[in-house]
Amino acid sequence: MESIESLIPDNEGNHLVVVLSFYDDTQKLDTFQIPSEFINLDIADISIAKLNLDAPLGLRAFYQMCHWLIDQFTQFPDAVFTYICSVDPLATNHNMIAPEQYRWRLFEAFYQRFLNKLNSLGIEAKDIVVGPEGYQTFAKNTYP
Repeated sequence: MESIESLIPDNEGNHLVVVLSFYDDTQKLDTFQIPSEFINLDIADISIAKLNLDAPLGLRAFYQMCHWLIDQFTQFPDAVFTYICSVDPLATNHNMIAPEQYRWRLFEAFYQRFLNKLNSLGIEAKDIVVGPEGYQTFAKNTYP
């Protein structure tokens, strides 16, 4: 699996690590069960992690991350990008929703903020929610 990684500082002592992991042909056939005639389709998973888990992250890093991702979307116009929110514990002031749903709403808020820029570049996205109640995975599939 080929990867592209970016370390994005927030200028407050913390960093976001953003990784695009492109699936190889075997993974596309076996994991995604893509028909062989579509094997040339690039599929990349977006992974986002905070480097210093004990420190809050400044918003600047999120904005820089969005700009970096938009740049990747334009560099790989024929790729499908997917982001799946993790179910790992997350300390927030929002105890009424699951961590993955909070992450999804945060990701969606940044997506909406950059929607005009994405539209001007011809980049579209589709929401995906998979799984039964209590085990749902929230994702966004981005495509040109």
